[in-house]
Amino acid sequence: MNNTINEINKLQKITDTISKNIPWNLHVASCLDGLRDLIKEKQKEVSQFELDNMSFEQYKEHMKGRGFDA
Repeated sequence: MNNTINEINKLQKITDTISKNIPWNLHVASCLDGLRDLIKEKQKEVSQFELDNMSFEQYKEHMKGRGFDA
């Protein structure tokens, strides 16, 4: 999971560098969109991993306010 988190950080740095230093055009916008999609997919993987590995107490706290709290 650490590799996935490191990949997210690298992708975010690349995205930031491109968006700040390269003039906007259709190709740049398309690349940035693809990078942001990759970041979202990897964030979902991390979120699912964290959810799957929560203790019961953490899961109970996570579900509060979603109609499942006692």
